[in-house]
Amino acid sequence: MVLAVLLAIATNATNLMATQEYTQYSTRGNTGLSITAEGKEKETAGLNYEYITEYSYGIVETLNLFIPRFMGGSSSEKLDEDSEMYKQLLRMGASPAQAKDFAESAPTYWGKQPFVGAPAYIGASIIFLFVFALFLIKGRLKWWIVGGIILSLILSWGKNFGFVTEFFIDFVPLYNKFRAVSSIQIIAELCIPILAVFGLHKLFNSFEAEEEKMHALKWATIITAGFTLVLLVLKSALFSFSGGSDSVYIEQMGIEFVRALKEDRMSIFTADAIRSLILVFIAAGFIYAYLKKLANKNLILLGFIFLILFDLVGVDRRYVNSDDFVAARVMNKPFQKTAADAQILEDKGHFRVFDLAESPFNTGRTSYFHNSIGGYHAAKPGRIQDLFDFYISKNNLPVLNMLNVKYIIVPTEEGPISQENPNAFGNVWFVENIKWVNSPDEEILSLADTNLRATAIINSEFKTPELTASKAQDSTASIKLISQKPNEIVFKSNSSKDQFAVFSEMYYEHGWKAYIGDNEVPHYNVNYVLRGMQVPAGEHIITFKFEPQVIKTGSSIALASSILLGLLTLGGIFFLFKEKE
Repeated sequence: MVLAVLLAIATNATNLMATQEYTQYSTRGNTGLSITAEGKEKETAGLNYEYITEYSYGIVETLNLFIPRFMGGSSSEKLDEDSEMYKQLLRMGASPAQAKDFAESAPTYWGKQPFVGAPAYIGASIIFLFVFALFLIKGRLKWWIVGGIILSLILSWGKNFGFVTEFFIDFVPLYNKFRAVSSIQIIAELCIPILAVFGLHKLFNSFEAEEEKMHALKWATIITAGFTLVLLVLKSALFSFSGGSDSVYIEQMGIEFVRALKEDRMSIFTADAIRSLILVFIAAGFIYAYLKKLANKNLILLGFIFLILFDLVGVDRRYVNSDDFVAARVMNKPFQKTAADAQILEDKGHFRVFDLAESPFNTGRTSYFHNSIGGYHAAKPGRIQDLFDFYISKNNLPVLNMLNVKYIIVPTEEGPISQENPNAFGNVWFVENIKWVNSPDEEILSLADTNLRATAIINSEFKTPELTASKAQDSTASIKLISQKPNEIVFKSNSSKDQFAVFSEMYYEHGWKAYIGDNEVPHYNVNYVLRGMQVPAGEHIITFKFEPQVIKTGSSIALASSILLGLLTLGGIFFLFKEKE
């Protein structure tokens, strides 16, 4: 039983460490502080430096492009019963079922990224053709492609090659709006195959002497095969095969467990290095056969097609296989409703749900059934991420109240249960006071020591004489939600005096517009992420509409382009008939 608990702890150790790293940095939304690779603080106008570079590709890890599991593959690799880890777990007293279950999601990855779902792999055969093309192709085309590849690799290294990344974050427009610098490797993954194809084209269709092509083949083979052989021979001296989570496994499972894990990492490296070496020799053999007139062009092309498919599909199927493809009915209903979900769904009001069993921004499960405070999307608003780091991750109730979290799903041994939060502020409320602050930093920090039910926190940049709060002078004042749609939210207010209302909706100045009756009125960013508005005395209908200017501009451009295309088409038809006449 104790071992089973240890196995469960060890299984989650890597994810726990990644979560801790993820939350241990300070950020302040769109105009905050960022810590550079050298530990210096500086103002940023985009995402936090640590956040952007969290998934920085290791410099040595780049060899994954040539040897797929150079650094152990994914953070959860499937090992068989011949693995050292499986045998060590049996020696520790685990049952065969326990050992097999753990070995099927073994933490073999030993690179620097917090989590890897699968290695970035271009293909050993394609890399070989790329090196071959480097010797055969001349001119600017080659150097433009090589330059793009080198730049994308350097940028993918992120904080591991920090001064280049810092330059791009500081001076290249919009670069600081995107996270996961490793994704820029897509440029290399496009350019390398392009040059490889040009190399084959040059092989089959150019007038270069056979000696020059043989020279390119010789050196491409020496470089790729020779480099792989060096890695195989010197692997123990060059690499430690130690991962960032190994200290946790030593503490939980013991030193012998980690020793067995390193042995498996080395075995994985050896197997894939030999695999790449064999593919290189086969690719070289194809070109040699063509140059020696042992096979024609069509046969060699067919051979390369099968070789590349075998290479890439073979690696892909390790991570995406038949188990990942399910019936449409399963995809249409990907989550099973729990008793907690069913209980919450009985409430037909408009509120939000917070699931303590899930990180709110790494799952779509809660959002599938309820109006959640999170969800999963590649584009994440910076301020809501700040709010998560500072308060939501710590289950800060006042902040959850202002986000109108009426139900909290709590995990238990018997399954998740729902707990109602009676203190949620609702969809909108009037406040008695306005607290003015001078920066976004003060704004988010003030959430910790302010009565958010009675006070709105607003940046001084919005300060005008008209903004006042007077709820205490009218105890009968009321405001409530009337209807809610994704692009339109309607409220009704009634008060004998002017009031300031806080709406539990995210502030987004580039799309949402506010109206009282038919008149557009200003609204403001309050409590760091929410909306606020001065509401005049009397009975009013308040409407928020999502009307981004970019949509209107784009629609106008599209309409004008369509009209122009139609006119050009008609003009072309007219002149065509005129010429025939």
